[in-house]
Amino acid sequence: MAYAEKIKALLDELASVVAEMSAMEEGMTEDADMHDDEEGRLKELSERADKIKEKIEFCEKIQAKELELRSVLERSAPAAAIEKKTEEAPAVEEKRNFAVPKAVGNLKAFTGPNAEERAYRAGMHLKATLFNDSEARRWCEDHRVESRAQAGGVNSLGGVLVSDEMSSEIIRLVEEYGAFPQYARRVPMSSDTLVIARRTGGLAARAVGENTEVSTSDVTFDNVQLVAKIWGVANRVPNSLLEDSIIDLADAMAVEVAQAFAESFDNAGFIGDGTSTYHGTVGVTTKINDGSHTKSVVNAASGNNTFDNLDLNDFTNTVSRLPLYARRQAAWYISPAGYGSSMLRLMMAGSGNSASDIAGGAGLNFLGFPVRLVHSMVSDLTGTASEIACLFGDLSQAATFGERRAVSIRTASERYIEFDQTLTFATTRNAMVVHDLGSTSVAGPIVGLKFAS
Repeated sequence: MAYAEKIKALLDELASVVAEMSAMEEGMTEDADMHDDEEGRLKELSERADKIKEKIEFCEKIQAKELELRSVLERSAPAAAIEKKTEEAPAVEEKRNFAVPKAVGNLKAFTGPNAEERAYRAGMHLKATLFNDSEARRWCEDHRVESRAQAGGVNSLGGVLVSDEMSSEIIRLVEEYGAFPQYARRVPMSSDTLVIARRTGGLAARAVGENTEVSTSDVTFDNVQLVAKIWGVANRVPNSLLEDSIIDLADAMAVEVAQAFAESFDNAGFIGDGTSTYHGTVGVTTKINDGSHTKSVVNAASGNNTFDNLDLNDFTNTVSRLPLYARRQAAWYISPAGYGSSMLRLMMAGSGNSASDIAGGAGLNFLGFPVRLVHSMVSDLTGTASEIACLFGDLSQAATFGERRAVSIRTASERYIEFDQTLTFATTRNAMVVHDLGSTSVAGPIVGLKFAS
């Protein structure tokens, strides 16, 4: 039994002794004499309370010494002294300070206040849970770094094997690197399958004549089903990194895992073709160009079949096609190569630009709307006829990104032993559905500009 559990048991025992003494005292009257058996019992309880108190003080002393010695081994400051618990004043948990080593290079994932401290906590958690390091486990226990056993399922049931610091950084980076998880509608999933309602029709106001019956109308809905799928990232980590800098380990893993997940999500969400490569997801550019959503597709002028010959009319025609309800959060979605060869080219070619204007460049805005770069979308500068050059609209009304579980990481130390590397395998469970792109008669909340054939 750990010392903390021993102390708790002793405190419970002491509380029962005090309660019995109080009950005996309340049962006595002022003029009544104490019986010999009552006096003997009170004396027995008093001696027992003194012995329990001595045991509590001894356990607290040993626990404090153990924490102090561990902190010395870890080259950290001594752990804060344990405040004695009493019935009147329960102990107040104090923050435990520790010395944070410096990172080898500049951190990329962990930024902002206390970045190195958060990276160090995440790294020690990784070392404890993934690489089974006993000293790291003790450090995490002493400094209140969560260490849950892997148990599958949703996050609240222990499905995340990374610390809160690590998980929050990976999620933030996925949103930063990936356009689809950042701008699609995001919904939490409490089970592997989630059905959400989609409004397909609303009430109608009609002219009403005198003494004429009013025609009724209804709000109609259909369903969109999300099915969570597992996405995985395998990464080989040099053992030298594990030995040299735990901060750089956490930072490197956060960046690598987040970038890989973000790329996969964007690939599926924008260019997925429904095959197993994309977990059955049909992306926006694929679906909008399948012939069933022609009202949401704007064809570029004849001969404009590459980025470098798209003209301004092609883009203004695209803007004009988008319904009014989708314009409040509308944005352009285009590859970096496509942006540079078309939008940026058109802006720089505009009359009235000075040398300073060209030197300063153009912000990521075009025709008054923000531009969001998507690496997954078409980037070729030739051979792009009949493909979707860019998208314009509100992605959150056209697609949904369901989150079943954040990130779980496992490790294998033997697989690449000859390379002196450790395999880490990160997984997450998400669902992506593109569900509203209009039809052949009505434009949807996002429209596409299509290269000429």
